[in-house]
Amino acid sequence: MSNTYGGRNPRDPYGQDPRPQPHPRPRPEDAPQQADPPFDPNGQLDPYGRPVNPYGRTDYQPLPQRPQTQAQRQLEPWEIQQREIQQQQLQQWEQQQQLQQWEAQQAYTPSGLPQAEAPQAGLPRYAPETGALPEHHPAGNEPPATVGSAWRWGWSAFGSSWATWVFMSLLLGVAQLAAVLLFSPSTVDGIVNAADPAAVDAAQAAGQTLSARALAAAGTGVGFLLQALLYAGALAATRRRTVAIRDFFALRGFGGLLGYALITGALGFASAVVPVAGWLVQVVCTLLLLPVPFLILKGVGFGRALVGGVGLVLSHLGSALAVFAIFAGLALASIPTCGLGLVVVAPAMLLVGAYLVQRWTGEPVHA
Repeated sequence: MSNTYGGRNPRDPYGQDPRPQPHPRPRPEDAPQQADPPFDPNGQLDPYGRPVNPYGRTDYQPLPQRPQTQAQRQLEPWEIQQREIQQQQLQQWEQQQQLQQWEAQQAYTPSGLPQAEAPQAGLPRYAPETGALPEHHPAGNEPPATVGSAWRWGWSAFGSSWATWVFMSLLLGVAQLAAVLLFSPSTVDGIVNAADPAAVDAAQAAGQTLSARALAAAGTGVGFLLQALLYAGALAATRRRTVAIRDFFALRGFGGLLGYALITGALGFASAVVPVAGWLVQVVCTLLLLPVPFLILKGVGFGRALVGGVGLVLSHLGSALAVFAIFAGLALASIPTCGLGLVVVAPAMLLVGAYLVQRWTGEPVHA
């Protein structure tokens, strides 16, 4: 059979040989090579946080390691910091629990008289100001409110702001003296005409009238209103210890202070009209009403402050008598100094009284 293609291989228009071709055998060197898997940063880690297979080898076999316990393993810096944070949070939580437990035990008593380690019934708690550092104690570990602790705290608080206390005592002392002279014209006449015996006798006779004594009693009430500024400063010292000038003018319950000023003036009038009996009544009432100005400044109503103040004194009669006797003795000792010793004695004793009233009513005192 003849070759119709003229001795050349037939090809299709695209240059391919239409005749069947044998299938080539694959060679080993032509086989595709299997690549190593890529490095997995989230793969298996050793106990020190390093990757077990850092190069991604499939034939890598880590060496067997002895397991370590949490106590044997050396902690990392971040683990130490985390543990310190957890310990601080635990301590803060324990302190909050102790504070809540202490405040829960400061509930008011149902009776009208105060009990030991509990506030007076009906007397609200006075919230400390911002920035104050109250002397919180766990339940059952409260230091006793004794005259000795009050004495030490009072003089320590006076020393913390002694310049402010001396300045305010001098200023208010001069203002009280001016009020006394303003409401006692006969006294002014006697001082002005001291060289004339007849004028002095006339001034003394004029001062013995009821109208003159009533006017002098009004001056005593005004003097208490001025002294109330020192009461406010002493109460502020129990919350912040170091006081400023503005703390003396933070008066609360001004109506109650006016009522107490009327009582003070009435007691002064009674002691002037009836010298012996009136003086005894004035001493007894002053002793029983010692906590009343502090309670009024804490926001207690006038009536409840009177009842609560008498209840506090009767419940702590020994401490009240001791403080009253100490103050009277120091006042008598300041007579040779023409009353200048009261510039220091008066604020210190008011601080002692503020400390005792705060502790008797269950309020914290700044250490």
